[in-house]
Amino acid sequence: MAEQSETLQTVGEAIKPVVPRKHIPHIIKSLYGLTVESCKEFDSYDDQNYHVVVTDQSENPYINHPAPDGYVLKILNKMQSKNPLLVEGQNEILKHVEKKGLPVPKLVKNLKGENMSLEKIYHSENMSDSTPYDFYFVRLVTFIPGETFYGKPVQPRTVYNIGKFLGRLHNALEGFHHRVFDTYKYLWNLTEFEHIRNFLVGVKDDKRRTLMNEIIDTFTAEVVPKYDKLTKGMIHGDVNESNIIVHAVPEQNSPTKASRVYDVSALIDFNDVVLSYTAFDVAICIAYMSIQCEDFDQRDVGGHVLAGYLSVRSLNETERDVMKVCVCARVAQSLIMGAYTYHMDPSNTYVLNTAARGWPLVSLLWETPKHELDARWKKIIEEYEDL
Repeated sequence: MAEQSETLQTVGEAIKPVVPRKHIPHIIKSLYGLTVESCKEFDSYDDQNYHVVVTDQSENPYINHPAPDGYVLKILNKMQSKNPLLVEGQNEILKHVEKKGLPVPKLVKNLKGENMSLEKIYHSENMSDSTPYDFYFVRLVTFIPGETFYGKPVQPRTVYNIGKFLGRLHNALEGFHHRVFDTYKYLWNLTEFEHIRNFLVGVKDDKRRTLMNEIIDTFTAEVVPKYDKLTKGMIHGDVNESNIIVHAVPEQNSPTKASRVYDVSALIDFNDVVLSYTAFDVAICIAYMSIQCEDFDQRDVGGHVLAGYLSVRSLNETERDVMKVCVCARVAQSLIMGAYTYHMDPSNTYVLNTAARGWPLVSLLWETPKHELDARWKKIIEEYEDL
């Protein structure tokens, strides 16, 4: 297993796999015995993910009938590829959640009957002894058809439904244990938020840098000392609009698309799972739903997410008390890492998705007094309880 010092990305380190698309059909054929008909790359921060649709012919004894909707080929980043036990742990949590009845991608075995394999992947289309290469873990999961929540209207009842699903996920994760997560450290875990200060090089504006430092200082002073009062458990770690597959709710639909209500069909991408504090997952969800919200006051999103979550699972007084700072911390984390990643690789404009709405949001939330935000959220939660 990788040493602790190897599990945190360092400043200046490029960890995203370099994989020419030309190699994807070969990878699928040689590892999984399937023939690619089409291949589409998904946007991502640190990994490479591809939606591959294949023919109905299979040379894989573990795949009798290839999935008509295709698969997702996941090539893990350089940091996670150093840690085979971590990849095993991620696989086990997927299987655990699936057994609990929650809709998540299913692992697909390769020709050797394995759920993952470490592969030598060349960085250019020409493969020779002089071509640069690296080793990355590769796995295949089923593609879940449907639309992500990205770009969909954020209505109060929709984020209530998302909060409720998150509560169900946390209930399903209770009792799960894999030894890798006992010591695994991950930069995107809010417990490592102090380390994010090292990546501020990408934030050029002085006022924004000052705000980021203030949020980091406040989190360190007000949240870290209360860890012993927070509920510890496995979390998804990245409940954002691109990882939530949704469907429209017919009985709650409006004639206008902008007022449409959605519910969760599935949750995808478990590459950020980590042993942490469940309240952080709630804060992450609130952060991303607030960023996307355009149809009502962004400060009220947290109330609707919390109402849904609390309908199936409780939060203690301390968890409610630190929620504002944790939400701001996640927005700050995303803004800092987005700016840093773009600073390192200007071609990766995907990492700036949070920036346009994230900067105004974090300022709005940070400037709103905690008692006012708590009061707004409490009022919304009580309104749901009265229904």
